[in-house]
Amino acid sequence: MATVTTTPQRRTSPRVEIGLPVTFERARGHGQPVTARTLDLSTGGARVSSDRPLRVDEVLHFDICCDEATHVCGECRVLREHVGQTYAVRFERFDREADSAELSRLTATP
Repeated sequence: MATVTTTPQRRTSPRVEIGLPVTFERARGHGQPVTARTLDLSTGGARVSSDRPLRVDEVLHFDICCDEATHVCGECRVLREHVGQTYAVRFERFDREADSAELSRLTATP
């Protein structure tokens, strides 16, 4: 179950704490996919914990598994690195318009 964070927000979209599996792929198929997990999520980006390092300012293709039948996919940019292979990413493009709507549904506050 997702919970809304209670710290003051500077973001334009609400951020919820939710752990979903996400896979990152580097451009042009360089290297193996990187598996990660969201720690929090908004319609504009996420904080993720990765099993391998990511590079700040790197553009990646992402695939967030919302459930067995629903995936949100697109391109994101790594904005900054936090402690312990935790990163802030900004969503720059979605593969489908429905992906943005699915993120809105997931991050909607009750």
